[in-house]
Amino acid sequence: MMSQSRPTTGDSQKMSTKKRPAFQPTLIHIAVIAMLAAAQAQAQEAAPVATPPVDPNNDTVVVVTGFRASLNSALNTKKNSDGIVDVIKAEDIAKFPDANLAESLQRVPGVALARGDGGEGKQITVRGLNAGFTRVRINGIEGVAATGASDINGSTNRGRGFDFSVFASELFNSLEVRKTSEAAVEEGSLGATVDLRTARPFDFKGRTVSIGGQEFHNDLTDKTQPRVTALLSDRWDTPYGKVGALISGAWSKRRATEEGYEAVELLSASADGGFCSPLGAAVQNPVNTPSKGITAANCGFGQPRTSVPAAYNDVMSRLDNYGGTVANPAAGSGAFAPRIPRYRRSQTDYERTGITNSYQWRPNADTEINLDLLYGKFANTRYDNYIEAISFGRTLGAANGKPQTSILDAHFDQNGSWDYGKFDGVDVRTEGLVDVYTTKFRQHVVSGSHKFSDTVKMDFMAGSSNSNLNEPMRATVQLDAPNVNGFSWDFRNNRNVPTLNFGMDITNPNNFSFAPQDADGTVHGQFVGRYLDTTNKLQTTAVNLSWEINDNLTTRFGLSKRKNTWSNIELASGGNGLTLPAGVTMSSITRQLTGFGSGLGGSGVPSSWAAIDLDKFRQVYDIECHCSAVSGSQYNLLTQNNRQVEEKIDAAYGMVDFNYDLLGITWRGNLGVRGADTTATSTALINVNGQMQPNTGVKKYRDWLPALNLTAQLPKDVFLRFSAGKTLSRPEYVDLAPSASVSTTSQAVTIGNPNLDPIRAKTYDLQAEWYYAKNAMVSLGYFHKDIGTFIQTVNERAVYSSLGLPNDLLVFNGCSITGATPACPTLPSSEVVVSRKVNTPGGPLNGMEFNLQAPFSFLPGFWSNFGLLANATHVKSRITYITRVDNPTTPANEQLTQVANFTGLSPNTHNLTLYYEDQKFSARVSAAYRSAYILSVLGDVTGADYTTVDGSTNVDMSISYNLTPNLRVSLEGQNLTDTPLRYGRDNQRNDTLLYVHSGRSFVVGLNYKF
Repeated sequence: MMSQSRPTTGDSQKMSTKKRPAFQPTLIHIAVIAMLAAAQAQAQEAAPVATPPVDPNNDTVVVVTGFRASLNSALNTKKNSDGIVDVIKAEDIAKFPDANLAESLQRVPGVALARGDGGEGKQITVRGLNAGFTRVRINGIEGVAATGASDINGSTNRGRGFDFSVFASELFNSLEVRKTSEAAVEEGSLGATVDLRTARPFDFKGRTVSIGGQEFHNDLTDKTQPRVTALLSDRWDTPYGKVGALISGAWSKRRATEEGYEAVELLSASADGGFCSPLGAAVQNPVNTPSKGITAANCGFGQPRTSVPAAYNDVMSRLDNYGGTVANPAAGSGAFAPRIPRYRRSQTDYERTGITNSYQWRPNADTEINLDLLYGKFANTRYDNYIEAISFGRTLGAANGKPQTSILDAHFDQNGSWDYGKFDGVDVRTEGLVDVYTTKFRQHVVSGSHKFSDTVKMDFMAGSSNSNLNEPMRATVQLDAPNVNGFSWDFRNNRNVPTLNFGMDITNPNNFSFAPQDADGTVHGQFVGRYLDTTNKLQTTAVNLSWEINDNLTTRFGLSKRKNTWSNIELASGGNGLTLPAGVTMSSITRQLTGFGSGLGGSGVPSSWAAIDLDKFRQVYDIECHCSAVSGSQYNLLTQNNRQVEEKIDAAYGMVDFNYDLLGITWRGNLGVRGADTTATSTALINVNGQMQPNTGVKKYRDWLPALNLTAQLPKDVFLRFSAGKTLSRPEYVDLAPSASVSTTSQAVTIGNPNLDPIRAKTYDLQAEWYYAKNAMVSLGYFHKDIGTFIQTVNERAVYSSLGLPNDLLVFNGCSITGATPACPTLPSSEVVVSRKVNTPGGPLNGMEFNLQAPFSFLPGFWSNFGLLANATHVKSRITYITRVDNPTTPANEQLTQVANFTGLSPNTHNLTLYYEDQKFSARVSAAYRSAYILSVLGDVTGADYTTVDGSTNVDMSISYNLTPNLRVSLEGQNLTDTPLRYGRDNQRNDTLLYVHSGRSFVVGLNYKF
């Protein structure tokens, strides 16, 4: 009920390697001082902000103008609700400096934001529960919107979580976050139900036209890009009743840039065959292999073993947090090194288009029919460039990797983190990726209501939402420099962004190679491709009947039928057998990436390197032709992921609304129960002896979900609310699919589970609200969720041949599982890490929420135009995670467990907004904080307990001035502190897994309304 938003803008074009001078924040300071001076000069004659008069002949008109008025409207909705609800209204959204709806919602108490590539808000968590636990309804119909992402920064969304980045915020005029359950509201949410509503013509007084334009600038991208919004609405009195029509649209282009460091993964020294042992080691590693040049004196051809054993012995003798040793690699052993230490620049050019269309017909005072149409398109082209060391994630059999790398020097900090290492025999790689993906969202909803009498009313709704994420091209090309000596990483001066010394001139393209794999297994570059398509189609039909028995009681009944269909297909391609044609040099297919590293704070970070130019490379080899003319470009059908889940949900509810005055107190609320039958049919294609065959699972369950919402209206405008109920959250689609996938390089197997039960919980809420002055409120609440079961990933080690999966899943790029050359990285006899989802014991979740809305109307003159919005949430949970199902250090191999917070749960979130508004001038500054949280629970099978995300504070601001009653100029700033995103690995070591920043953004705009 607090915030407003203004999406950012962008422009799609190829990456530029030329850096221009950054936008100077001092312009903001000048504008703020000038506008504040103007505001103070007119303060004495400024009248209070008022809502224009409402047509007395039409009691359906909702008119909201100005930030303060929109806050008041939202507060009234909250005050009159039965459950615990927070609301953002009308221009409250249209003016706030937010890139999209997610960034608006983070101002709501208990809501925290998860950011995607480029730093833009993508998903939300509510009261510590991540996006998969939150249902989003648009115009009453549930929707799922999925987008792509880089692998390490959230990966492609294949789940139920809603990606708010698909939509511009101007398309909506009301956001409502319902934190308590009600029998009339569809089940499926453990966190909250978020209702988004687009504008309708009867929301406006009459003909309304609004046109807006903005220019967006980011100091890291150093590019100015446009954004346009428009709305046209009108209504008419006809012989057939009142009719209204509305159309609105928003279009923008933007380039989002990220720069930083990532480790990709942290692996123990003994993983992937361990490092090359020094001369005279008690146990030689790797063993003599003449075909690879491995002898007692050499790690490979031209790679002598080091004669100094101290660093190697120090690294290999270190224990992980779970007591693993070299003799017991199953528990993890040795120091932990980044799997692929690398610098990254990502540039995403996106184009966001949204259109809404609404028609309303009110033939008489008792009947209303609505048709709401919504279209959204979010088109992205992401370019990633990396400079990296690849050896630490390679096995000997796959690519002469880690076992041919010698340790020259090593240093560890007080937490056991390997903060400095120097090596010989390291493969250095420059890598380029282009990822093209588009999300299209379509929705149509027909709804209406009819009063049969003064006491009996019926309403209905039917519609569907269809979201499709299509990724026709995800192409990666890699150029390698094998066996480089003198590579090092150094975190000692900067624990977030290390100095990587690559041991060679990385700006010289001739130091890299692209050629077929050598006979001894040395790799000289390769390419990898992927096609992906994910579709969510959700259909809903519902009818509700209410009967007002008397002034105190109203009964409500309803039926609904829903059908949710999720499908996902992924196809891989790739190879390493291409040879550059005669006359094509490395300079012909590369370019210089320049201007890297601004804001990373590392003196040793390179500013440039030779980067693959994918456009030039594709002129030589069209790796996206998927044809036999380019070897390896063909899709590998035997490794495809082809999955589908269909849910059919039939539900009915009955409830009673009550309103009584007893003992001088008004008691109101509702009590009811909802019943839901769910049938989930899951299908996946599995490779069986070279043939793709369907594997199907069916899961049926029934739930009865009671819900109580009680509000006591005490004297002096004090409201005491209590809610209790049962609720559930259904498993993620991707977890239900009975599929099996193998990562041969990391020796990991993932298996689906179509028999998962939903996560069920009992919930309790108690909240006190005091509306202590006009348009002011302070509240304090407590909530408890007793989560009876949870779904988590369980990892265990097993020999691949014991899993009952076909050996064909291990074959990739022509490798062999029979001992022939080249051998596959994973063989049937290999021990692999098996990952699958299971139902595990849940645990309690408890939290406190504080909220304040305080206009300073009690102050004299100029100061009465100020106001404050503040909220804080503290959440704690105790979820029992199974971290290992076979613990070899115990005689009985019993389970190991850990008790920790929910993944995605920030124990503390705070939001603060200070605003000023008079008739012409408006200014706001807002800060949103969320503390560190667990991204994933790993267990000791990986030698680490958690992946965590560091806490962060994001600061935004907005200034606007009404040049005329119809024309407004605005200046906005987003992420003013350039807050970075950091992932840490392991609670004790806190190794840096990812560190990126995306720069500050500034927006100048004009809006004309008449």
